[in-house]
Amino acid sequence: MSSSGEVRRSLRRLKSGSWKSQLRRRERSELPSIEGLGKAPKLLLDTTVYIDEFQNRLPATVENLLDSAGIWHSTVTECELAVLAGLLNPQHSNSRHAIEVVASSLQKRLAHRIVNPDREIWRDAGMLAGLVARLQQYGKADQRRVLNDALIFLSAAKAGLTVLTRNVADYDLLMQLAPHGQAIFYDRDAN
Repeated sequence: MSSSGEVRRSLRRLKSGSWKSQLRRRERSELPSIEGLGKAPKLLLDTTVYIDEFQNRLPATVENLLDSAGIWHSTVTECELAVLAGLLNPQHSNSRHAIEVVASSLQKRLAHRIVNPDREIWRDAGMLAGLVARLQQYGKADQRRVLNDALIFLSAAKAGLTVLTRNVADYDLLMQLAPHGQAIFYDRDAN
């Protein structure tokens, strides 16, 4: 199929023309959460999970879930964490420790448990992020952020994984527009 045919197919699947107005963010109680979760699904971790873990702010319920679930990682979260390490001043004593924590975390990832967006995912994530940005009237910074979230979300969907995140704002919208993907949410203060 030609690239233009693939683009049109993706636009039809996202029903991009039928979305006319801003999406309503759903109440937290309407969204899937780890509380009451039955069998632990295969999880693709969002960057929020790593950050909370680095800061020792990961709730016990999430730690328990991570102990029992199949854990997968994304090259997108690797990039987001690498950006953090690059932003920090290596001459600052606290930065050196943070960079080491990030590097150690990335080094522990098993190669066979890493999900990498392919060309189709990149294209579809671009369209999905553009749709979210148009509907929600996002500025440039928010557009870039939601593109990364869309890459993680659609990579997980293609691999049959569920995204674990505390980023309700973006993943709620992504699930509304692309309901074939799944995310479950946690709250940092839920212990």
